[in-house]
Amino acid sequence: MIDIIIPAYNAHETIKDTLESIASQSIKDKINVYIINDFSDKDYSEEISIFKNKLNVKEINTGKNMGPGYARQLGIDSSNSEFIVFIDADDEFYNNKAIEILYNTIKENKCDVVVGSFNEILKDGRIIKHDKDTIWLHGKIYRRSYLDKNKIRFTNTYSNEDTGFNKLVMLCTNMYYIDDITYIWKYNSKSITNSSEFGFSGIDGFVYNICWAISEGEKRKCNPVKMGIIVYETMLEVYYRYVYYKNKRKDVDDIIKWSKELKKYYLKYNNYVYPVMKEELVLNTFTTLYRTLGNYEVILDNNISFNSFLELID
Repeated sequence: MIDIIIPAYNAHETIKDTLESIASQSIKDKINVYIINDFSDKDYSEEISIFKNKLNVKEINTGKNMGPGYARQLGIDSSNSEFIVFIDADDEFYNNKAIEILYNTIKENKCDVVVGSFNEILKDGRIIKHDKDTIWLHGKIYRRSYLDKNKIRFTNTYSNEDTGFNKLVMLCTNMYYIDDITYIWKYNSKSITNSSEFGFSGIDGFVYNICWAISEGEKRKCNPVKMGIIVYETMLEVYYRYVYYKNKRKDVDDIIKWSKELKKYYLKYNNYVYPVMKEELVLNTFTTLYRTLGNYEVILDNNISFNSFLELID
């Protein structure tokens, strides 16, 4: 069986489409759905009643607003199927074969996690395909016994908790990637991640969760090369964002403050990353941020080198 976990906060306008995309799945008889109500203004009984003859849906309440990390973990702790899939309450699965593809792949290959591709719909309607993603929960299926064995849990943070979770998953196993598109990340103007402020303020939670994943990886004696790659990639992104916001915000030095612990890990694991790996990470990180920020000229036309940025972090 497969548990599909949906954290939901005042998602009544969108969750019907999410549930419909689950109800249309070819293997819906193998699916249990858990809506984790993160202290919404009202419950989801009306939405659940629409699908009572199509899906096995259960609503679980957090009791107070705790954020998506806590909600997802509560969903894991309150369910017991062999496999786990996450979907946000404003997104949909790509087609009616999406879960079947993920399920068959993880069963047939006896792996711990399968990473499918997903489409992101931007505000202007453009569609970006994400391949081999290790940040978002989108388009992935996890083996519960693997998560339990390695004691992998979400942090109780309000953003980027998926980053920490997936990076620790990646440190503890080899992800199995497939090219099939299984998920649609829909644009939602009310979403935290789509707010204009999140590109800056989200850096704090992003760095925190990366550092958490590395510290947990150390406890599990994970591969130092993997940890070095994660830390170098993260430091690159923080650097690029610092350059981007330097002349846009008076509080840009908050990024320096948020990066102190990250620098400690950078100094510890930097030598494990080969120069050729760094070249590829620079290209991939810049390309990803170009998609996100758009104005790449601001990043290129600056007089702050990567090493100069590192020296600012004391």
